[in-house]
Amino acid sequence: MSEYTLIAARGASVSLRILAASALRTSLIACANAVNGASGIGFDMHWGTSGAVNKKLNEGETFDLVAGAREALMQLDEAGKINGDIRLLGVSKLAMGVRSGDTAPDISNAAAFRKVLLDAYMISRGDPAGGGTAGNHLVKVFAQLGVSEAVASKSILRTGGFDVMKEVAENRADFGLTQSTEIPAVAGVKIGAYLPAEVQLETIYAIAQCGKATPEAMGFIQFLNSDAAQKIITGAGFAPV
Repeated sequence: MSEYTLIAARGASVSLRILAASALRTSLIACANAVNGASGIGFDMHWGTSGAVNKKLNEGETFDLVAGAREALMQLDEAGKINGDIRLLGVSKLAMGVRSGDTAPDISNAAAFRKVLLDAYMISRGDPAGGGTAGNHLVKVFAQLGVSEAVASKSILRTGGFDVMKEVAENRADFGLTQSTEIPAVAGVKIGAYLPAEVQLETIYAIAQCGKATPEAMGFIQFLNSDAAQKIITGAGFAPV
């Protein structure tokens, strides 16, 4: 999937330019299509890790809306890049993604998860250098479990959960480890299991205006807080905040 998604305006000259963490890709595209169908407003949506999102805004790129991990948006707010309130969207958890026809191994506790990591032939996960939430947290998890060296030799590192799960779908990795919300975006894979509580990380995602306030931008944020949008968001793997 490309790093941007275009949804053409229909009978309206307005298009919202949105920068968002890739964990929100499935849910935001579905919500944008719903708004496009109702109002004709277009969308120019750009995707990246939470780190890449902050980097783009701090380097001066301009967007109407920014969406990502709440902590990342709070940093942007402190840097004066946010225009208005930060609105919460949902909670993502770290999960193991497997091929649709496979049964996930038991990772119900830290000891079981450690054994699965050691027994795996190849693991797909986020490259921590890309600034992704999951990739950076997993580095700490592997150190905690004492498997850093063993896992390093059998890891396929990719930037963004979509590319992490493509490695699984195309049979190059036994499983992928990423945000639960990034797994449904890839055909041929499913959420096999959530990481055990001892090493789990829950991430709250949010959205805010970062450009000049417009009725269209505010209207999209209001839609995201509607019951219809929340149904879409939870269907994409998020839990309610």
